[in-house]
Amino acid sequence: MKNLIYTIAVACYMFIGLETINAQQLNEQELKVNIQDIRNSTEQLKQLTPITFDYDTQKFAKLNLPKGNQYGFLASNVKSVLPDVAKESSQVYTVGKNTTKVARYDNVDSESLIPLLVAAIKEQQQQIEALQKEVEVLKAKK
Repeated sequence: MKNLIYTIAVACYMFIGLETINAQQLNEQELKVNIQDIRNSTEQLKQLTPITFDYDTQKFAKLNLPKGNQYGFLASNVKSVLPDVAKESSQVYTVGKNTTKVARYDNVDSESLIPLLVAAIKEQQQQIEALQKEVEVLKAKK
C-alpha cells in the first residue's frame, strides 16, 4: 500500500507539473564547426544516376522492406562521388526463437542530398541570370 501511495504521489507530482525540467539551449554557431559553403554541387550531382528499383521482398522478407517501385540511387555509385552520403545501415531481424541476426548493407542518406540540391539550384540560377544579362547586352547592340 505504501508503494502504491508513493507511485500515485509521483504520478500526480509529474502530471501537475511541479517538476521543473531544465533544458539547455545550444547556440548553432557553437554546435556546428568547420562550416563551409558547398561548391561544385552541380558537377557532383551530374555524376549521380537516379534509378527506380524494387526490393527483393521475398528473399529478404524478414527485413520488412517496402514493396513496390522505389526511387533512389545505388549506394556504390553515390559512394564514389559523395562518400559521406553513402552510409552503412544495419537491421536486426529474428531468425528463430530467441535468435536474431544483423543485416548490414550500404544505403544512401537521401536527406543529405537536399543541401546539395539547393546549392546546385543556386549555381544554376546564377548561370541563368548571367546568360540573361548577356542576351540583353546582345539585344541592345542590334
